[in-house]
Amino acid sequence: MYAPKFPQLNIFLEHIFEGAEQQGISPEKMLAYAREAGYEGLECDLWRLAQRAETKALFDSCGLSAASVYNRYDMGHEAESITRDKIKEHLDTAAYFGAKKVLSVAGFIAPDDNFEAVRGKMAESLGFMCEEAKQYGITVTLEDFDDEAAPYSDADGLLWFMENVNGLKFTFDTGNFAYSLENAEEAYLKLRKYVAHVHLKDRSRDSSRKNAADTNGKSDLSGKIMYPCEACGGYIGIEGIVKKLLEDGYRDSFSVEHFGAADQLLYMRRSAENLLNIFKECLK
Repeated sequence: MYAPKFPQLNIFLEHIFEGAEQQGISPEKMLAYAREAGYEGLECDLWRLAQRAETKALFDSCGLSAASVYNRYDMGHEAESITRDKIKEHLDTAAYFGAKKVLSVAGFIAPDDNFEAVRGKMAESLGFMCEEAKQYGITVTLEDFDDEAAPYSDADGLLWFMENVNGLKFTFDTGNFAYSLENAEEAYLKLRKYVAHVHLKDRSRDSSRKNAADTNGKSDLSGKIMYPCEACGGYIGIEGIVKKLLEDGYRDSFSVEHFGAADQLLYMRRSAENLLNIFKECLK
């Protein structure tokens, strides 16, 4: 009997390390739990991949692969030569791990900056990155980063970069538009032709989601506190967003994200269960 191919489900590698510490287990065991839950890929911070051979062997042993590799830059301020060296390391590492996408957190704009000049410098470096990425078969993306100092924190800011950087694509972070008080589904409609990757982040107003140190709350632009939760456990409307993406033909991977989760293992398992149920419903 034919079984439909579901989109690949990924988990952030940082959640693996945080969850392992919370549970008092090894990262290897946490990776095995992720695979058992239904995850096939990992969303990786570049610095975590410094020990290439050792880390790749670990991923391979657990049946997981790198789906996307992200890195922070200061493209608007640092010397072009420094940025370009960082870009080349980023792309080369992603290629080594077989990741087909990279995410650039391009940098931030300070209050006393010339906005147009700094944003333009970011766009130039992103353009270089997109051109360099072609030789690796890698797609460069930018996300709706939840900081008002990022000129790509909202839909209009992102649209400017998509329209002005040839080859740049969008990682749709479902939870970050909440920071800017934008509706995620409406923002998606503005940017959907550029979507190449998805971070499934939900948000909750429930203070019981606090972690033990009470450090995982984040204020949106209205000052209200948001807490991390499992996908489909908050107010973002993840189920409707995922269904809309699938309806529109999106079949690439989804990466579950809940930095600061009070219980990474529990949230990881709940997220996978919720999302796999949506895939089964929509892709019969």
